[in-house]
Amino acid sequence: MVDILEDLSEFFKALSDPTRLKLLRILMFNDEKKLKVIDMAEKIGISQPAITQHINVLKELRLIQSNREQNRIYYYVNKKKFKSYRRILNTMLEIPYMKCTFEGKCSECPNSQVHGR
Repeated sequence: MVDILEDLSEFFKALSDPTRLKLLRILMFNDEKKLKVIDMAEKIGISQPAITQHINVLKELRLIQSNREQNRIYYYVNKKKFKSYRRILNTMLEIPYMKCTFEGKCSECPNSQVHGR
């Protein structure tokens, strides 16, 4: 359970920045998977170095991925990873409705891990 909570904490930290949310939204609705840093910087209205910093945070969590074509790098959302976080979040939202028979000792609880992580 502790690993799940740490993962969710990092996920929420990454999504707590409005610029990263804008960036993700732009990438989510880009079906061609062909957005470069310059494209995203123009759409959001911030510098390319700032976009790169935000990309690095999201790449660290594997929320976005890149594809190199010749001398260009294109970015896109890792939808599989988003689905994984969605499962974790759904499980987390169910926890208050589960009766704890292990007196809060998460390490002993068989329900402490989310299947399919």
